[in-house]
Amino acid sequence: MKSKQLFLILFILVFIGIAMTVVITRSQAKAVEANRNALTRDLLYYAAKAREFYWRPTTLGGGNRSFFGVTLPMLSNVSSNANGRFFIVGSPTKDEIVIKGIGTVTEGKDTTQVQVIINEQNNSSWIIR
Repeated sequence: MKSKQLFLILFILVFIGIAMTVVITRSQAKAVEANRNALTRDLLYYAAKAREFYWRPTTLGGGNRSFFGVTLPMLSNVSSNANGRFFIVGSPTKDEIVIKGIGTVTEGKDTTQVQVIINEQNNSSWIIR
């Protein structure tokens, strides 16, 4: 009788352990996805601001149809927030600027990274990790 009870207790503990592992894995995956979505939203905000700079005349502090000279502080007063850190990749050209966001949520050794390429008419978002 005692061996059946011991086996039942062991079975229940194993089942609870497996269930907890599944729940933790799912919550981590949802955190990564939520961070990726938040980074994308923030990058689209920077993209809109960069496009404003592009179209604004030089006399009003803009690029006069160029991304030359744009810096992240010109687009927003913060370069990081609860979602991640943001920076301009390389040097902006006349026709294009690339802004990258590195998330705060890690998955193993990898961090969430999203990049947006902005030109005068549209954005191209790339999920790096």
